[in-house]
Amino acid sequence: MRKVATILLLVAAAAAFTAAIATRSRIGHPVTARMRADAGAVAGRPALSLPEAARERPTVLIFIKDGCPCSEAADPCFRRLFTAYGDRVAFLGIIDGESPEAARWTREHDTPYPVIADPDLKVVNAYHAERSAYVALVTQQGTVDRLWPGYSAGMLRELGARLASAVGVPEVRLDVGDAPDVLTSGCTFD
Repeated sequence: MRKVATILLLVAAAAAFTAAIATRSRIGHPVTARMRADAGAVAGRPALSLPEAARERPTVLIFIKDGCPCSEAADPCFRRLFTAYGDRVAFLGIIDGESPEAARWTREHDTPYPVIADPDLKVVNAYHAERSAYVALVTQQGTVDRLWPGYSAGMLRELGARLASAVGVPEVRLDVGDAPDVLTSGCTFD
């Protein structure tokens, strides 16, 4: 009996180990139907005034919460998008801190695009980005094309396709292996 119990324990441990390796990171928060609806309502609205470098180009706004593990988990995905399209598309990180936090984030994460401080959450609120890992695509004409209430493998592919179409280049095949399968948001902006 003891031998059977030991074998069963070993099998269970092996199964748990295999599942842990095969399962993607679960960092993040679920996106609700209300969050999807609220984000969808932002499409077509005039975008908030953008810095000069972002005008007359499609612009991707990435909403970052300082100290949020969800923002940190999503960051590599956004850097890959920048690598694929950053020569023709403007990328801006919007962080909920002061300028020193924006500079620290940029340095610690080797962020290749500007990260703008938004300590009063004016930009966050203007785009209705209630959580980190929200992403907005602003058209060359200055309207919000789409606001995603989080990120996922499918969302990143969709954004890549929209960017390629907007600037007239072939779509780049993105590595989205570390992105969640379902749309996942970050921590709330307080």
